[in-house]
Amino acid sequence: MIAELTFGRPDARGVRAPSFVRRSTIPIGAACVVASGIRETLRELFGERCEVAIGEPLPIGLDAWAELTRGSYCFLTPGRQTDIVLVVGAADARSLVSRALGEGESAGGGACTALEFHAIERIASRCAGAFDPLCAERRGPPRALKIGEIPSCVAFFDVRMQAPIAISLGIGIVRDLPDPGPSGTIHPSALGHVPVEMCVEFASGTIDSGRFLDLRVGDVVRLDTKVGSPGTLNLAGQRIAAGTCGSIASHHAFEIHDVYARGVRP
Repeated sequence: MIAELTFGRPDARGVRAPSFVRRSTIPIGAACVVASGIRETLRELFGERCEVAIGEPLPIGLDAWAELTRGSYCFLTPGRQTDIVLVVGAADARSLVSRALGEGESAGGGACTALEFHAIERIASRCAGAFDPLCAERRGPPRALKIGEIPSCVAFFDVRMQAPIAISLGIGIVRDLPDPGPSGTIHPSALGHVPVEMCVEFASGTIDSGRFLDLRVGDVVRLDTKVGSPGTLNLAGQRIAAGTCGSIASHHAFEIHDVYARGVRP
């Protein structure tokens, strides 16, 4: 589970208590591509430019999901990675159909007629093509869900149309998407000219914390390492080689005797 830090409402003193809340694993980029696909589908349907806004994908509980789907038309699109539930509120459904049929603004009240519901099914089928970034591979056409058939969802976001009509389409994600892993790697040669800072440790020891706090200029600290003991070559706090410390032409030098496996700390 991914969690993020958030702050609640301020109390009487103006203090906002921190807490960790669940965060959706649905990439915002994938949600944006879905919204773009829906926008283009509706643009073709209406024959005019459409403007949409998107809400960030959020985890959703059973109670909130039940409230969102109550009285709405829901259509399930099965997919290889996850299934998608398209949620269309009753008022938004009538407005969508009226606009698609060129009938102007809808009164928005009451349930859709059989003809209007058939039109909504066709629009949902057209919009299903936009779900590929989440489904990865659709496993069939969308189907209308009856009450009691609507599956619970782990995440939800909405696509809000602002023009030519104001409606909202809900997108429910039934299963979390698999971890995609690293987005890519680069070849080591690409870093060939990048400088890295290295240091050599030729002696080490321990002292009491009280003695450490009392250190003054001129004090002598006895080290546990014997004179002439091998030193270590360190990179980013990790030992990478052992060898002998010395000097060459007035510069400090380090002769490597052994190289440690990367990521291993002797």
